[in-house]
Amino acid sequence: MLKKIVLISFALFLFACGSNEVRMPHQVSLSSSTKTINEVDLLDIAVVLFDPGVPEGEIDKDVLEDLINDGTFVHIRRTESRYMAIHLRDTLQDSGFWGSVWVTPNRSLVADLEIMGQILHSDGDSLSLDIHVLDASGETWLDRNYKMSTAAGSFNRNLYPNKDPYQDVFNRIANDLANIQSRLDPGEGQELRTISKLKYAEDISPESFDGYLIRNRDRISLNRLPAEDDPQFSRTQRARDREHTFIEALNEHYVNFYNQSSESYDGWREYSREESIAIRELESSSRWRTGIGVATIIASIVYDSNSNGDFNSRVVRDTMMYTGVEMIKSAGVRREEKRLHTQSLEELSLSFDDEVMPMVVNIEGTQHRLTGTADAQYLEWKDILLDLYRTETGFVSEVDIFIDPLEDFEE
Repeated sequence: MLKKIVLISFALFLFACGSNEVRMPHQVSLSSSTKTINEVDLLDIAVVLFDPGVPEGEIDKDVLEDLINDGTFVHIRRTESRYMAIHLRDTLQDSGFWGSVWVTPNRSLVADLEIMGQILHSDGDSLSLDIHVLDASGETWLDRNYKMSTAAGSFNRNLYPNKDPYQDVFNRIANDLANIQSRLDPGEGQELRTISKLKYAEDISPESFDGYLIRNRDRISLNRLPAEDDPQFSRTQRARDREHTFIEALNEHYVNFYNQSSESYDGWREYSREESIAIRELESSSRWRTGIGVATIIASIVYDSNSNGDFNSRVVRDTMMYTGVEMIKSAGVRREEKRLHTQSLEELSLSFDDEVMPMVVNIEGTQHRLTGTADAQYLEWKDILLDLYRTETGFVSEVDIFIDPLEDFEE
């Protein structure tokens, strides 16, 4: 009877360690517009940089350890907050349902539709995003969680050269938005665009445009329209156009960052996926090995107490005892393997920013070299453009961003 118990325990252990879910890559296709949409009905979209889901600034040691134990590496997650926003922007542009689509560093009044996202989990193996979408009138288009698990084949860029491993989630978000857009009543898109323009005008000149919009709790509707030749309204829209120019220049930097970091990020996700799966399997295997090892030792003792002490009984007892001890020892080895896997992930994440090369921003003949981490480069570049925006009313005629080919460049 005891032999049967041990054999059954081993069979369950092997089954638990050997079972794997088969996943197929890229199961969600992107819906594309099959008809021409009038330009006046095309809505502009602002994708706000995603909330990374980790605290800002310096993080308490205990909190940091909890994040790492959960597979969350702070500087990787902060990089993902930009990378994913840019990729969602590209996916929306590819669908053909929208006007201009920008990534913005913060919430603003530059677009008719605004997308905000928070990264809840991302380790290469699985992704969880909270997405919230509002239009200019305050109407909520989306407020839901998107999840997926990746397949190993998702990382094969030879088979899928233009698809991100997380592409299914981005396609689902884009498809959901396109579905809502297709249900808008005739003229509703134009009304949203008008509300968006008046919100901007009201923001920069409240004394001139008070009363044009009606606010009822969180919703905004039109009250009256400015005259077609209203010079004050025209000036506010020229200011808005200049802000669009600024945002487009900012997006060139985001795209450059995206292109330069994509190879490193893909490599990190693929390795992180393997490590995450290995850690889960090791945890499961370790628990089973420890439990079965203890059970086997106990069974050997019970077996010995109920045997007649002959040679065969002693062999069975000693074999069971040896097997139990070895399983407990191997569980300890696997725990050490888990620690090494986790450590290698941490080291890999620490080296991630080092692989983002320095960039040079050429603004109207003046070169500025941006160095340090990706976050530091972005903040420095943003400060430069904000200063230029303030002194020149936001119009930047020439902005050129490229990877620095020189080691000894001097500003």
